[in-house]
Amino acid sequence: MSNDKAVTVLLVDDETNILNSLRRVLRKEPWLIITAESGEQALEAVQNQDIDLVISDARMPGMDGATLLAEIQKRQPECIRILLTGYADISTTVRAINEGRIYRYISKPWDDSELLLTLRQGLALRFSEQERKRLEKLTQSQNAELVELNETLESKVRSRTAELEQTADMLDLAYS
Repeated sequence: MSNDKAVTVLLVDDETNILNSLRRVLRKEPWLIITAESGEQALEAVQNQDIDLVISDARMPGMDGATLLAEIQKRQPECIRILLTGYADISTTVRAINEGRIYRYISKPWDDSELLLTLRQGLALRFSEQERKRLEKLTQSQNAELVELNETLESKVRSRTAELEQTADMLDLAYS
C-alpha cells in the first residue's frame, strides 16, 4: 500500500489481552505492529517514529483515548486514528470525533474481518492522500517550470523577431 516504507500500526490499550487479540488479528499483515499500554507510552512511540494508523481504547487510566487521539492528531495529522470502545460512552466518542478527528470507531467485541477491512480502508485513504499531495506538489513544480520555459521562449521569440525585422529592413534598403 505504501511506497517502499513498511506500514506502522500502533495499538493502544491498557488491557494486555486486548492488545494480544489485536496482534492476533493483524499477524498475517505485513505491517510493523507497535503496542502501548497507556496514552503516555503511545505518545513516546509517536514521538520516535511515523505512525500510519493508531487504534486506541477509549477508556484507559490516566489519558483516555479521545485525549490521546487528539494529541496524535496535533503531532501527526496524517496518521489514521481509530477509537476502540467497549462502552456506549457517547461523550468520549464525540470528543474523539471532534478533537481527535478520528477516521472511525469500532465497538468491542469487534468482528475480525470488519476490523481488518476498516484498517485496510483507513490505510488506503492515508496513502491516497499522500499520493494526492505528492501529485499536487509535482504539478505545482511543473507549472513553475512551464512558466519559466514560456518566459524563455517568449524572450527568444522577441529576440528572433527583432533580428528578422532588422534583416528585413536591411533587405528593403538593399532593394531600394
